Amino acid sequence: MPASSVGALNGWGLYLIASAALIAALAPQLAGTTQDSREGSDYRIADGIQSILDSLHPGTVVTFSFGGLPSGDQARLEGHEVILTYGKGAFALRTLFDLPNVTLAPDVSYQAWLEGNEVGVRESG
Repeated sequence: MPASSVGALNGWGLYLIASAALIAALAPQLAGTTQDSREGSDYRIADGIQSILDSLHPGTVVTFSFGGLPSGDQARLEGHEVILTYGKGAFALRTLFDLPNVTLAPDVSYQAWLEGNEVGVRESG
């Protein structure tokens, strides 16, 4: 085997080892960044749902959906809160009106309306 081929193979081997070491060294930071990004995305989803529900007026029916599969998180409506659970915990945003105790799935269309001081929510067929 020519010396240039052996040198090239050694060079590629060293490159692959160095690449694997770099990925191993950065894995914790990449995982943290991914988690922070997911948390921020979930917060924006909860904020959007809260805004939709707080903007309801009697006689108005609003159709909405949120998130996307496969990585979207479910949202719970409970009391006066929109609650999203993510990897490290959960957060809740308060709403103006009473909410039904229901879990909303991502990528599903829902209808919401206001009856007195209570919000009604159902899956939009």
